[in-house]
Amino acid sequence: MQLKELSRLRQAVVLGATAILAVGVVGCSSSDDSAGSDSGATSSAAVSSEKRTFEAQNGAIEIPAEPQSIVACGYAVLPLIQAKANLSAVCEWTREVDNMDAETKAAYDALPKVAQDADISTLNYEGVSAANPDLIIMGVPARAQSMVDMDKLQSLAPVVFLGPKAPGEWRTLGEQFADAAAVSDNYGEFKQQYDDKAAQIAAKYKDSLGTLTFGGVCDTCAGDPGEFYREFASSYTTNLFDDLGLQFPGQPADPANVHGEFVSTEQIAAGLGTVDVIVYGVGPDGKVSPELQALMDSPLWKSLPAVQAGNVVPVQHALAATYQTALLALDSIDEGLSKLPANKQ
Repeated sequence: MQLKELSRLRQAVVLGATAILAVGVVGCSSSDDSAGSDSGATSSAAVSSEKRTFEAQNGAIEIPAEPQSIVACGYAVLPLIQAKANLSAVCEWTREVDNMDAETKAAYDALPKVAQDADISTLNYEGVSAANPDLIIMGVPARAQSMVDMDKLQSLAPVVFLGPKAPGEWRTLGEQFADAAAVSDNYGEFKQQYDDKAAQIAAKYKDSLGTLTFGGVCDTCAGDPGEFYREFASSYTTNLFDDLGLQFPGQPADPANVHGEFVSTEQIAAGLGTVDVIVYGVGPDGKVSPELQALMDSPLWKSLPAVQAGNVVPVQHALAATYQTALLALDSIDEGLSKLPANKQ
């Protein structure tokens, strides 16, 4: 069995991922930094004099009680747009562009972009300064904190670092992003809808599917030729099933990988030959990615008991990382589960 470390997955998946990052140094002098810091501090004090202490991964941070100019990156981007936070600039977040409704997409397009998607090494510190922030929320993967020039960012505004260590953490992190941005009430609406729908789906399939075992395949995780990314619980696609009471047994051979691993296609039977149902991501239009199509064209895939039995579940909006877009994924999951043979008897 051929395995790769999770860090390489995050480089391959459009997440990032699903997540990769190095520090990008913008060419500007220390005197420029000081000027940006002074300007930002003066503006921030004018619009947000009341402060509060916020517990972040980088410590207890004094932030504005009602931030008026927020720069957000990584997983913080979409939930804060959806919750109508006071954003002045964001890092690119193209992985969910196809999940956005027209209003959200228009708001995303209108915001200045200060870093390329999934690559915090391209962070434009001058662009952040130009946004005149009174709060910076970094939602890039947790291991990237040491790769960000925190001193430079902190000279511009208070920095709240809240990065995921595993894909399924978008649930708790989204609420923390909204809390820091003082828009929890707006974000909570989607959470309640999600919780209600997840509970309905869990109850709907408890009797017919509760004893079955599930396994996952990442649709956009490009490894070397002849391998695929096998997902366990709480991974890129499978985390959308976390609240449905279904069983995703097993774990990666290397515990450091946490939720999934690259496996040689020749070993697919060892990885997925014993599960009853296989789930995998597809695009919002239902199309299969080239990476996944190559796997599905393999006779080894076609020989899997779950595939032969028709026990496969394609998941649209599989990259969802907010409650609002996860609602779309739950609709797709519900439809896929309803078509399994166990629900047609």
